[in-house]
Formats: sequence, structure tokens, C-alpha cells
Amino acid sequence: MLDNLDILIHNLKKADSVIRKIQILDEDRSVDTFLNSHPLIKKITKDYPPEYEFIIKSLIVIDQASNILYNLENTPDYDTLLKNLCKNLLNIDEFYKPLGGIIGYHNKFLTLLKGKDQKQDVKFLEPEYIDLRKDCRAINELTKLGLKNLDNFALICPMGGAGERLNLYDPKTKEAMPAAKLNFRGKSLAENLIDDIQALEHLYWQTYKKRVQMPIVIMTSDCKNNHKHIVSIFENNNYFKRDKNNFYFIKQISVPLISQNGNWALEAPLKLALRPSGHGALWRLMEKTKAFDFLKNHKKDKAIIRQINNPIAGTDYLLLSFMGAAIKKKKAFGFISCERKKGYKEGINVLKEEQRDHSYYYNFSNIEYTDFKKHKLEDLSDIQKTDSKFFANTNILFADLNAVQKASYLNPFPALTINLKTKVFLKDRNGKIIEIKAARLESMMQNIADSIKDKKSDKIKKEAEQNLKTFISLSDRSKTLSSTKKAYVEGSDFADTPQMCFYDVLCNYLDLLKNHCQMKMPQMPSKNEYLLTGPSFIINFNPIIGPLYTDISKKIITGQLISGSEIQLEIAEVLLQNIYLNGSLIIETDLISDEKNYYNSSKCTLDNVTIKNLGIDKSAKNIYWQNKIIRKEYLKISLGTNSEFYAKDIEFINTHEIIVPSFHKMFILRQKDKIIYKIDKI
Repeated sequence: MLDNLDILIHNLKKADSVIRKIQILDEDRSVDTFLNSHPLIKKITKDYPPEYEFIIKSLIVIDQASNILYNLENTPDYDTLLKNLCKNLLNIDEFYKPLGGIIGYHNKFLTLLKGKDQKQDVKFLEPEYIDLRKDCRAINELTKLGLKNLDNFALICPMGGAGERLNLYDPKTKEAMPAAKLNFRGKSLAENLIDDIQALEHLYWQTYKKRVQMPIVIMTSDCKNNHKHIVSIFENNNYFKRDKNNFYFIKQISVPLISQNGNWALEAPLKLALRPSGHGALWRLMEKTKAFDFLKNHKKDKAIIRQINNPIAGTDYLLLSFMGAAIKKKKAFGFISCERKKGYKEGINVLKEEQRDHSYYYNFSNIEYTDFKKHKLEDLSDIQKTDSKFFANTNILFADLNAVQKASYLNPFPALTINLKTKVFLKDRNGKIIEIKAARLESMMQNIADSIKDKKSDKIKKEAEQNLKTFISLSDRSKTLSSTKKAYVEGSDFADTPQMCFYDVLCNYLDLLKNHCQMKMPQMPSKNEYLLTGPSFIINFNPIIGPLYTDISKKIITGQLISGSEIQLEIAEVLLQNIYLNGSLIIETDLISDEKNYYNSSKCTLDNVTIKNLGIDKSAKNIYWQNKIIRKEYLKISLGTNSEFYAKDIEFINTHEIIVPSFHKMFILRQKDKIIYKIDKI
């Protein structure tokens, strides 16, 4: 059957009209045989528009008509249902046109299912990488270069995932919510992402006195009303005070699930079981929806791609140095990689060597964990081992937009694969309902790199790998990758949970404050202690305070934080010098004045200040990773627009709430054993 379909697909691709496509399908004997034995369907093909006739006959030639159109004449309202089915499949057929439409989709699935995918002479080699792990002069130069070119960049972010594994459900409808809505550290994951971007833009403004706002392409899906929910996040938050016209939402199509016996799965009569096409369809979708044109109209020719469930990807200099490396080396596509970690099922980054036509083709690439066996990399499948020459793929990516657009013409669906993990119910040959595994045909957005190759006449030398159009940078895992993929269940695996991610966030804050700001800090608890009794401190900074550690270390200088204390900073301009904190300190202001991106320049200075209060109520049911915290006492300083607060040599005992009006400056000083309180207009 596969050979016949290959020929059929080849002929259909050459057809210049739907009528010609129907003529080609009519040449297949199965069409005439099926229609003669199903008079109702034969009549329908004559009555329906040619486009629908083509879809029905396509189902016949892939031997799915008897499955999908089963018992049609006894199906209530079959005409409406069938027309909806045909309309939906027409969209899928058009989207997968480069594969040969729905026939090509089915054929490729069967090819992968039977392990008959075309074998290539490919080797996976240990990659050379640009090392971003240690802050040094070279990294500093890359960071500066990345910042200088920020105005050439856009952000692309897939947000199509639902939050079932996170137990994220609408309390009223019980419908699964998007993972982007997960409350992490007091904000949705979507807002955390925006904070990271605004931190870079603010740093650009501080450095070059020019305002920049990165356009953002967001990929959604129809699954669980994902598109509607994602758009509502931004609408309900006034697009986080960003220009609405700088957002571009693109929606994945949903595609058929096919079972391990090769049959398409149904949810109900004439209703296919569909799932989102996956992030690998990103490049094809960007072309179809004119997202590339949107970015060109914004004069952006480069992009960073991030996934929503990795909140620490914006830490310190990571993104800027990665961008700088791409600019300096004039790269077309790049990966951030990090060391592998025990217990995590992760893909790896490799140097791919392909030999054909007496030449060698090279690119840095990705291999998914599920494909290790396929590529004879079984030794990497043991997640308890990390001693490997390969590093973990993080799906933090760089793309030259012109390069990936051209690559998407060559291969719109990179690294096609199937993962039989979805359970569906089908009828067997005897009409008995059975449970069986099914999958969609999916691809990997990062493997667009496989269509950005360098041709060599001889095997590449190690030193020449840095000159390829693709590249890998290596970063410290602790500041690169920590995912929020699933809810933590007591006694189960801690990996990929929000609690684990928050633990990693606190470890990074400990490193920042202790080693860069020279602040005395309590020790981090062990993971077991953390789960049982909570963290030993809470730190929550909006990244606009930096995000570079070198900049933050100029704003927080020495001091001491006692175990159980917390600092919450929602402010850009702050100086905490030699503070002693035993309790809770909260400093906040509205960071962005309006959608024109005018930054609020409010400032807060605490110099040689002691803060003592009862702080966090440890007996309360606090959810620390969501920043849902009950406090007995605290010091809270709220600043209006472009206001200032200055305190020196002062001791704050118990609860204090200080509000500084907009365009005012408040002083609290100690002079000759007297406390001087003063407020002036600016």
C-alpha cells in the first residue's frame, strides 16, 4: 500500500486543480469498488462540491472511508456532520500540502509506524560549543553585543499546551486551562515571560536612551479552548501595558490521531479524534499565517524562541550573550544546551554528519529522547546516567528569520515522528470496543536546523565547527533550565514540578545575593526539608531590577538576611546597602506607566537600615511557589509614579506601610539621635 500511495502522492502534487486531483483518485480501483458498494456515499460525492468529493475519495484510497463513514445512512444528521468533517479535513489537507495532504499525512504515519522511514548515512558526533557558563570578558562582550542588537529581535513562544498535568482547571467549568495561566511566584507564566522581555527592553533604554518593544509571536491551539484562554490573558491584562499591535497570535490546526493498527480514531460518529499539530508545525504555520511578514513589517530579522514552561530562561546574561554569539558569528540558527540531569527525559544536541553524493553535510541538531532507540543511542536512554558527551537540549533557540523561512520551504515539518502514548477506543474486526494506543504525526521546531546545512568536500575538523551556519552554546543548567510540566504529588518524583522550579529559583537568588552582592544569607534547605517545612528564605525580584547580576550587585550591596525572611522587589531603581533584615520587606511600584512603554523611574534607597518584624506566618497554609503568603508583620514601601524614598541609619520595628505619592520624595534620616521625617515635591 505504501508504494502505491507514494506514486499517488507524487501525481497529486503535480495536479493543478481539484478536478484533476479527483481524476487521479478515480484511477485507483479502490474508489470505484468502494462507491459501487456504498450507493449513498456515491450519491453524496456527486452532490457535494468538488473539494468535498476529493476529501471523501482521499479517505477511500487510504482505506479509512469504511472506518470514518461507517453506518453513514443510520447516523443522525449525517449530512451536516459529514460536511463539517470535509471542511475540517480540507484545512488539514491544505496545511499538509507539502506532504501530499491528508493522504501524505496518513502515508508518512504508516511509514514511521512500520519503521520503513528512509535510511540515511548519518552520524551523530560530539558537538563543539560556545561556552557561556563563566562570566568573563568574552561573555561580557557577547552580552553587550546582544543588547546592542536587541532592536533587531522578536520573541516567538509556543503556548498551546494545556495544564492537565499541572492540575490546572477552571474552578467553574472544570475545563483544563493553558499552562501559561499557571500562577508561578504570584504571576502567570505568561506574565513572567513578559517580565523577562521588559527587563531586556528596560536595560536597552537605560544603556542607549532609546525605547524598543520586541514584537511577540504566540502560537496557540484549539485544544481545551487554548486560543481563547491565551488571548484572554493578554486582553484582561491590557496586554501588560504593551502595544497590542506588537502581538501576533497564530493558531495550530488540530490533526488526526491514528492508532497503532493504522486506523484513524473517532470521538463520535463522523467526528475525528484530533490533537494540536505540535510545536514542529511552527514554521509552516508562520508562513501560512503571514507571521514572517508581520515580523518583517516590524523590521525584525532575528528571533529568540522560548517555551512558556521554563521560567528561569531569562536569568542573568543568558539570553543576551546567546544573542550576541549569534550576531558575532553571523549564525542562522542556534541552540542553548546544558548538562544533563539524572531523572529527566530530555533530548540532546549533537553535530549531525550526513554523507551523500561524495560530500559531507553538517549542522548542529537535536534528537528527542523518544528517538534515542531509533538512532541507536540506547545508552543515553538511562535517565539515571549523565556521563555523556552530549548535552541536554533546552528549546531556547535563536533563529535568523530569513534563514528559517527559506529552510521551511525545503522542509516545513522537520523531524517527523510519532509517539504512541494516547489511549483511544476503537472497534475491532468483530465489532468489540477495545482500548488501543494512538498518536498524531508531529515534528520538532528545533529540527528546522536540519535544513540549514554546510556542505564540505571532506570530513570537518573540530576547529571548523565554529564556522557552521548553526551553533550550540553551553550554559550552566541552574540558570538555564527548570520546567513546570506537572503537579507535585507527595511521595512521587520531584522533577519538572513548580515546587522544584521554585527551589531552583531560590538557589539562583542565593548565588546572586551571597556571591555577587556579598550579602550574608541563610543556607538552602535540602530538597526533602524544603518539601516538609518550606524554604529558608523567600526572594522575589522583578527581573527589571537587572536582569544582569553585575547590575543587581550595584543595587544590593552587603547586608544580612536572617533565616525565614523575605524580600519582594517590584521596582527597577533600588539601592539596598548594608541592610539587616529579620522579617518581611516589600518594595513596589507600577513599573510601566502606560502602553507607550514609558518607564516609571521611582527610586528607593535603604542605607544601613535595620528591619525587624515577625514576617511570614509559618503556621499558615502558605503556597510559597505561588507567592501566596500570609504575614504577621512586614515593612511595605509603595511608591507612586516617579517618586523617591530614602532612609538611612533607621530601624523599622514591627509593621510599617509607607506610601510615597507620585512626584514626591520622602526622607527618613537619623541626625543626632533624632529621626528626621520629610516629604517634598519633586
